[in-house]
Amino acid sequence: MNQHFLKLRQHYKADMMARYGVDEQLFDETSQCIASLAVPFAARRGELLQRVGQTTREVFWLTGGVARVGYVSQGGNEVTMRFATEGNIANAYEDLLEVRGEQPSRSFIVAETSVQGFRFDWEQMSLARARHPVLMAYMTRMLEFAVCSQARRFVTHTASSAEERLACFRAEYPNLERRISQKVLASYLQITPAYLSQLMRREQEAA
Repeated sequence: MNQHFLKLRQHYKADMMARYGVDEQLFDETSQCIASLAVPFAARRGELLQRVGQTTREVFWLTGGVARVGYVSQGGNEVTMRFATEGNIANAYEDLLEVRGEQPSRSFIVAETSVQGFRFDWEQMSLARARHPVLMAYMTRMLEFAVCSQARRFVTHTASSAEERLACFRAEYPNLERRISQKVLASYLQITPAYLSQLMRREQEAA
């Protein structure tokens, strides 16, 4: 049994239970189910955890650092969809759901800082999910959370001003702004780095 993994899961237990809306029994039983599948990993800043066009699928649970999930637009620009920090999962859910068709991934996952944690082979996780009803229940809650989060971000990005999008980012990712570059933040807000600099200057002048 992977005791180091289980110990770290306990460290983030309260936050993860609240995030996914699961009780202690479901959390603990799920941890036992996946412990043997957890493989430690570490990556340097700028290293890709998943490349666009990749067919293999992995799930990354972070215990340190910041990762970013995004895609490249038809115009060649990087678009940031979401971030993951300690205790969170860095996944391209859109790609995971297409694994049965062996479709190339459309998204990338990159280490914004040096990162570490545990990775899981998605095919092995899917097999384990079929064997363990508790794991199926837990993963269903995870996917529900992901869908709701993505829906909130869609509404924010399509209906709000840049100032409102920045406020939403700060609410969803407290203390993350200081850990990422303005270029990356601008790609998440769907504005140019120059316009983000203007927003920051206006905030400083108002303060």
